[in-house]
Amino acid sequence: MEVRVRMVESGSDSGTARRLRVGQPAVSKTVAQPKESLGVNLLLRSSRGLTPAEAGQNFYECAKRSIEEADEAELAKCDGGAGLFGTW
Repeated sequence: MEVRVRMVESGSDSGTARRLRVGQPAVSKTVAQPKESLGVNLLLRSSRGLTPAEAGQNFYECAKRSIEEADEAELAKCDGGAGLFGTW
């Protein structure tokens, strides 16, 4: 999910790979997976780079929120749980 979010933000395989410190082929493979499994393109390639398709823009917005919420949960955990409430 993070690879796809960063791909929309950077607009390229190589930019995403540098940002995530992984190989470009791994990024390309990850981006191709939804097309194969869902039958829908999340990203459209052109000579100018990558742009999200309509389904890709919807995925980006939901995935970005999920990543931000997961990051907040990690920070709360690191704070000794001061920001956590409720029961488990």
